[in-house]
Amino acid sequence: MKKTMLSFTFLVAVICAFAFNAQAATIYGYTSFSGTFQSDSGFLDMATTFQEFTDVVVSTHGGTFDYAAIPGNTPVALSTFTFVPDVNTEISNFWVIDYDGKTYSYDLLTSEVEFATANSIAIKGTGWASITGLDSTDSIWFLSATSAGDRSTFTLSTLVPPDYQAPVPEPATVILFGLGLLGLAGLARKKN
Repeated sequence: MKKTMLSFTFLVAVICAFAFNAQAATIYGYTSFSGTFQSDSGFLDMATTFQEFTDVVVSTHGGTFDYAAIPGNTPVALSTFTFVPDVNTEISNFWVIDYDGKTYSYDLLTSEVEFATANSIAIKGTGWASITGLDSTDSIWFLSATSAGDRSTFTLSTLVPPDYQAPVPEPATVILFGLGLLGLAGLARKKN
């Protein structure tokens, strides 16, 4: 009976250890882009659509953590951004980067205008970041733009996850649970 209990405990620990390896990891990091766009109004505080994004590239370098591999000036595909100020607007694949066999993308879920004038605007919101091989992760984004005649320049930043505080890793929890079971099996064996 003791050997059976010890074998069972060991088997559960091994299965749990391999089970978490099959799961993808949460995305961490920061990335930003810059470029130009055309709005549907000559005044940014009256605009409801940003379109015709051009020269959109990753700023400076790819960012931090999971985005760090992307070099600066990597092209970014950006979707037309139609929004009603302070009303949630969902846009699948709001931005997409294909680099080194991976697809980095972002689904915009909400948007909120923080401030707007005729020549500048700041918008923030939430969304889901995705990277090939990793779990989609909730995040926040910020866009700031200034008008320069017919075209406007912008910077778009994404923070994943929003608070950058990693939860207790699942592998550590499973290992601790398995060690606890082994300890109980050892105590049971010692008593008998």
